[in-house]
Amino acid sequence: MGWKNVQEHYRIEHSVVVRAGKILIGSAYVPELLIVGLDGAVSWGQLGEGDNDDLNRYYAEMTADPKKLSELIEAPDTFEADITVYTYDGAEIIEKQCEAPEWPNCTHDGELMYENMFSADKAKVVAWAKRNAELGVKFARDSIETVEQEHAELIVHLANERADVAKLEADYPSEG
Repeated sequence: MGWKNVQEHYRIEHSVVVRAGKILIGSAYVPELLIVGLDGAVSWGQLGEGDNDDLNRYYAEMTADPKKLSELIEAPDTFEADITVYTYDGAEIIEKQCEAPEWPNCTHDGELMYENMFSADKAKVVAWAKRNAELGVKFARDSIETVEQEHAELIVHLANERADVAKLEADYPSEG
């Protein structure tokens, strides 16, 4: 996917990332200001059309020549460097390539490299993954304990309600 081709051709100063098969143009806080589909369709993102001159220019240039945009997307990107960085997904340690490591750069496949998710130091990423998995276990265990306590309290509540129903029936039998 030619996300870098699009960024360079349209002189995009905003962040450009690939997520869910779309090129997103935005900022660190609002990543989806413009959305470019793999088919070259361009749409306004989370905030809709605004008064940002750069975003309006990107949108105008892309929609003025959809064929050129599609060509840029379909052409493979070329990179000046292939620096190895690591990230993780659950128990999987993933190796990717980038031109420049660290925030706010992207991997060759267009993923934004957050400081707490990417590093050129594999051991650091393994440590992050282990810590995250350990915290996940703790959270799940704590959640189970909470639900079990709530369940026990509900059983007591149900018993009290049933006792109230029984007492009311005994004291005031239904006429029938």
